[in-house]
Amino acid sequence: MSHAVGPYSVEERLVHGETRWVAIRARGAEWSWLTPEEAAAIGREWVERYGGTAHATPHLVAAE
Repeated sequence: MSHAVGPYSVEERLVHGETRWVAIRARGAEWSWLTPEEAAAIGREWVERYGGTAHATPHLVAAE
């Protein structure tokens, strides 16, 4: 189960102790599942586009 901290939540799906999927959910929307590589690419793009300062820290939840 995930708990929102700030405007979004992040959840990791672990398989054999290794992250296989990362999900992000903002403001009650549906979960968007990404591979770790896709999540990292989007993160880099957002930092480049919107800046590197974060006002809210995501709450990470590991789901097995």
